[in-house]
Amino acid sequence: MAQPKLNVELAPFFEVRTNSVVGNRPLPCDIYLVFSGKPLLFRQRGDVISEDRLNRLVQHGLKQLLIPSDQRHLYLESLKHIVRDPSAGTEIKSKFIKESAFVHIHDLFTQQDLHPVVTEAKALIEDMVSFVTTDIDAVSSLMRLSAHDYYTYNHSVDVAVYSIVLARKIFGEDRSLLLMAGLSGLLHDIGKRRIDLALINKSSKLTPEEWAEIRRHPQYGKEVLDEIGTIPQEPKEVVLQHHENYDGTGYPHSRKGDEISKLARVVTIADVFDALTTDRSYHKAIPPAEALNTMFGMQPGKFDPQLFSTFNKNFDKKPHLTLNKEFDPCSPVPPLLQKNNPKK
Repeated sequence: MAQPKLNVELAPFFEVRTNSVVGNRPLPCDIYLVFSGKPLLFRQRGDVISEDRLNRLVQHGLKQLLIPSDQRHLYLESLKHIVRDPSAGTEIKSKFIKESAFVHIHDLFTQQDLHPVVTEAKALIEDMVSFVTTDIDAVSSLMRLSAHDYYTYNHSVDVAVYSIVLARKIFGEDRSLLLMAGLSGLLHDIGKRRIDLALINKSSKLTPEEWAEIRRHPQYGKEVLDEIGTIPQEPKEVVLQHHENYDGTGYPHSRKGDEISKLARVVTIADVFDALTTDRSYHKAIPPAEALNTMFGMQPGKFDPQLFSTFNKNFDKKPHLTLNKEFDPCSPVPPLLQKNNPKK
């Protein structure tokens, strides 16, 4: 059932995915539908919606619900409670970490005052680090929610997860570094908040002027974080440097090797891996093993070889795909060029 559109940016509501509402328990906040372009109260705080009812809403095309902005904290607290509930299973925790992250990322890309948003994002990363480092199935569960769902918000969450995983392999259990890795991954594309959404989502070839604007997002992101003032130096470096290539062929400043922060080199790997393993407008997701082989084809030069070998321990034993090392996850250019014949 098609839903009339409501300009929620100008209304005292924010959108949440219907899947994010927890069934069979009292609602933490009021829930509204859009009817004839206007919000219509559907259920009140304390009411109970069955899982079956929620599933039927989704099946009939109702993908979004509205929550009053002044009840936003109640909604987020309810998600946080589920994530921190020891009795909640891995799949449930994964789902609601994602839903919480979507709200935070939406705010990072749309809200004028980012100070409270960043504070909440740091708390989210705390939960994400705890989940990923204590539950062996956490990462695969989180990624199953993403394989066919590529967009800027989801991508930022995925890059945060992969950055935590890779940082853990490199830095061990140093929680402060894992938090910096996760926050850096979450914020890496924040400069795109200054770029027209139609340009970001364009699926056809970009003009030189459009591509030049896209390539400004690392600098835009650094400027955004500088304005906040409470962001540590490490995420600022990552935001500015996550498109620098190890051999100096990247942008915006053509840095190479150790001139690029180590966390930026970590996030670069996570960024490309997620771009390859999720559906996008111009290519289908490829399996993780094939993505790793494809990334091997970007070498030498794209990634820090030591970090990449940590990410993909067995890459040298697999047939691989030749890929232009200039492949950029922000550009609508199909990544695969040709398949090499594997060495016997």
